[in-house]
Amino acid sequence: MDKDKLRGVWQALNERLSAVSFEAIWPGFSPYDFALYTPELACIQGDIRGKPPSFIGNTALAFEGRPLAIWQLEETGLPEGDELDRLAANLIHEMFHAFQGEKGESRFPRDLELLLYPYREDLVAWTIRESRLLSQADPYTKENSGHEAGRLLEAVAAVRQEKDKLAGSATLNEYRTETAEGLAEYAGYRGLCQINQTLAEKTLAGYREQLSSNLHLFDIRRRCYFSGVLLAVALERAGYPLAHDLACPRTLWEELAIPSGKASPLTDGERARAASLMQEEEKRRAGLLASFQEEFKQESPLHALICGYDPMNLTRVGDFLISTHFLMTEKDGQKQPWMGRHLFRMKKGHEIAVEAVYFE
Repeated sequence: MDKDKLRGVWQALNERLSAVSFEAIWPGFSPYDFALYTPELACIQGDIRGKPPSFIGNTALAFEGRPLAIWQLEETGLPEGDELDRLAANLIHEMFHAFQGEKGESRFPRDLELLLYPYREDLVAWTIRESRLLSQADPYTKENSGHEAGRLLEAVAAVRQEKDKLAGSATLNEYRTETAEGLAEYAGYRGLCQINQTLAEKTLAGYREQLSSNLHLFDIRRRCYFSGVLLAVALERAGYPLAHDLACPRTLWEELAIPSGKASPLTDGERARAASLMQEEEKRRAGLLASFQEEFKQESPLHALICGYDPMNLTRVGDFLISTHFLMTEKDGQKQPWMGRHLFRMKKGHEIAVEAVYFE
């Protein structure tokens, strides 16, 4: 993508974002500077320059003394139409992260702990039920949906009581993800409602489909994007005060303290479905690990700590950690980036201590 095309995409997005009322999304929220980049170039507030080394992934970061939302573009093909509208919503998501940072948000998930999330048949079965509840259509599509949304939230609360008993503090990281990432995704969705209402409705239906399909059942961080935004919309429809002080130490779910009834016991069918999906996931992970072990056969001691990572592209299988995009380790004060595909061996039961890395 050449300079003129990159600047043209930036300008098209800037026009869309300039028409959005950020205050209507969240009180006090306002637009932040943003940049688009390719492997070689970056367009930062309309100015073209070489891609800064700190631009990795799609995120919000501090750049030259100010918050900046960044998004990487593909080298081939120019986004247009709905693609540009969706990209504008994605940038609002990243801008909301900048807003969270400035407001003292601390409820971010501990991603490497999430990779050690306990998987048991009953816990998985309750999560499937929770996903089914949140993916119901009525609370999001009916005009007078407040009553339906309230009943849905009470049913979700009953399920989460059961999950909390089984998983203990592990569910806290789910609630953190829903708070930090789910609310950012909600901000993007609310912005998209202003930019392209039809696309926003399709996007909300897509969130529901992602949950109901159980496609990301064992990828908790990714699943919580969808459960988080649907939870936020349901809260809004039910009349709960979604906007709150982002410096609050309690997660959104904990802060609202939604009343719950008693959940009906799991059925044999629900348990069988959970067991089947767990077997499929174990087989998938075993195959993934085997492919990496076939590719990377030579072990080299590392004895370092993880200090940076791409949370959306990590898989842990036992004591092995698979990274497909970016990971940063630190040893004796020296940081080392690992770009692309890598296989690491972790200290048993530890979330950040790396004992070895494997090479081809």
